[in-house]
Amino acid sequence: MSQKLKKVISASRRVDLLTFYPDYLMKRLEEIGKENIHTLVIWTKNPQNILENKNLRKYLVTLDQTYLLLTVTGLGGTPLEPEAPEPDRVLKALPDLIEFLGSSLRIAIRYDPLIDVAYNKNVHLSNIDSNLFQEILSSVHSSGIKRVITSYVTLYPKVKKRLDKYGFQLVDHPQSEIKDFILKKMIPPAEKLGMELSTCALPEITKKGCIDGNFFTELHPRKEPCSTVKDKTQRESCHCTKSVDIGIWFPCYHNCFYCYGNPTFQS
Repeated sequence: MSQKLKKVISASRRVDLLTFYPDYLMKRLEEIGKENIHTLVIWTKNPQNILENKNLRKYLVTLDQTYLLLTVTGLGGTPLEPEAPEPDRVLKALPDLIEFLGSSLRIAIRYDPLIDVAYNKNVHLSNIDSNLFQEILSSVHSSGIKRVITSYVTLYPKVKKRLDKYGFQLVDHPQSEIKDFILKKMIPPAEKLGMELSTCALPEITKKGCIDGNFFTELHPRKEPCSTVKDKTQRESCHCTKSVDIGIWFPCYHNCFYCYGNPTFQS
């Protein structure tokens, strides 16, 4: 009889559980049981609770492996991401995060999504900016992190309605232009630093998912295998392997206007 694989737990694509719902996060993990968890994948824009929440830290050290998908768009603290932390504040925490997680390989930076908006007709906000990207890339590289992930914003109907309502006008770039920016302005400087840049779903340039069972197996302290089957619950162009997402569509207090989740203001 083949051995039952432990689960990769995603926390969460739906909301920043780490920042706003750490007690719920711990409760769900306890319900699953640490003996059943291969890797906990945390998606967040603000990693401070990993460093400051004593109960959470105490629990996380009992898990075999925690992997951090840390979103740094370069737009934190701007009108587009009003309650998300500024990039410098997040990047300064990288050495302490790496020490806690046990390896710089257990962090990937999501420069995601790429977005370009005009705000109230006189302010331009964009991270489709090679200078901004290289500035963040340099800070990430100096910490020993090897992986960066990017994608282009998906304009769901509720997102477009929200942007319009609050005075944001999306500057829509053709996918060919976004591909060109990634291929010419993002991948070369990353590779020059010995880093890997992959794309999440759109545009589909690379084939490695944000959640990668092969990599998690290699990184696991005892090299235990986990599922490497494509996650069929995600978009067709998503290359993530199978995981169990424990998030619920709770309100998110980062209040990023382009988010497909549930910010606290009215859409």
